[in-house]
Amino acid sequence: MNDDQLNKLFAAARQAPPDTARTALAFETRLLARLREAQRPSLLWSAWTWRLAPFFAAVVIALGVWNFAAPSSVATEEETMLVALLTGEE
Repeated sequence: MNDDQLNKLFAAARQAPPDTARTALAFETRLLARLREAQRPSLLWSAWTWRLAPFFAAVVIALGVWNFAAPSSVATEEETMLVALLTGEE
């Protein structure tokens, strides 16, 4: 094949419109499937967060009530010695 024939083939290839029918086939379906797949983890995380929020709020309230309702403990002799040892006080 000589250069003249090759140049004519290249020119003809440049003039032909590209075949985009295969890429357009079910484009919307594929795009929506990818968008749904990308959104699924965030929706799942959000749903669990809102479902567990009342439980954790109840735990926090219960711990707060327990903390304030617990009687103040009197330090034992061992605890007093440990604090003195750690702080360096006599």
